[in-house]
Amino acid sequence: MVKELLKVNELKICFHTSYGIVNAVDDVSFSIYEGRVLGIVGESGCGKSVTAMSILRLQDKSSGAVESGEIVFEDQNLLEFSEQKLKIIRGNKIAMIFQEPMTSLNPVFTIGAQIGESLKIHQKLKGIENKAKCIEMLELVGIPRADKVVNEYPHQLSGGMRQRVMIAIALCCNPKLLIADEPTTALDVTIQAQVIELMKEIRRKLQTSIMLITHDLGVIAEMADDVVVMYSGKIVEQCGVVDIFDNPKHPYTKGLLESRTENVEKGEILNCISGMVPSPVNIPKGCSFNPRCSSCMEVCRREKPPLIEIEQGHKVRCWLYGKKEEI
Repeated sequence: MVKELLKVNELKICFHTSYGIVNAVDDVSFSIYEGRVLGIVGESGCGKSVTAMSILRLQDKSSGAVESGEIVFEDQNLLEFSEQKLKIIRGNKIAMIFQEPMTSLNPVFTIGAQIGESLKIHQKLKGIENKAKCIEMLELVGIPRADKVVNEYPHQLSGGMRQRVMIAIALCCNPKLLIADEPTTALDVTIQAQVIELMKEIRRKLQTSIMLITHDLGVIAEMADDVVVMYSGKIVEQCGVVDIFDNPKHPYTKGLLESRTENVEKGEILNCISGMVPSPVNIPKGCSFNPRCSSCMEVCRREKPPLIEIEQGHKVRCWLYGKKEEI
């Protein structure tokens, strides 16, 4: 039986803004299992990155905070950890790849210095041993001339190489969980394919669990075992990757699938979901998707639907699947 590595339970994250308190993530629960990939998909503004940042408590503490819920990693609630205990986890047992490597890498330090920092802190490697491990990690992620690149600076590398460096930094302490926040954003198609292939190879070699955040369903199809679809801070559908493509239930999930470019011929108009993700300060009453939903009923405008299991392992938050007496 596959062992549960991380469990997020009824997570609620709020931000204090000039407009009032904003619920960025509301009642989100999911599990990540050893050696498996959980894909989290949705449009920008749905709460994907905020959820990921909360696992390592990286959100801006001055304006945002976890209001309630649990984040249980190896049977310990990370929300109860002190900052000192979290430092032992960050970059060591749980590592993160951020969206834009050029803003994540420090321009004034060499590649070797930036990879070596985690090795020095968590594995106590210094000097020649540290540099040798840095070179080994660069070779692992497929960077040529690793012995030279280790002494170079971020601006001397291409976007694809910088993203590989970010992956090397994340993997250098052999984490049990890798959080990848849109790792292929801003990369050209060829480099995207290389990065995805690299992550698949790393998963095979190291048996690392991955939480993959993306808006690209093609990446989900390539990488994920389990999928969570988020909309307006809530999970609207949750199931295995095959069911997301072969048996989608929520109108939002169906809309995302119909919006893919492969669904239209050259010269045809691309299908799209009308409207935009609502502002977190002005969430519609009832189901937050109701203003954009072609299947909207009166109950959708009136009441928030619960997340229910309609088939084994397949959950959906939609009144189309609620009990008739509830509708």
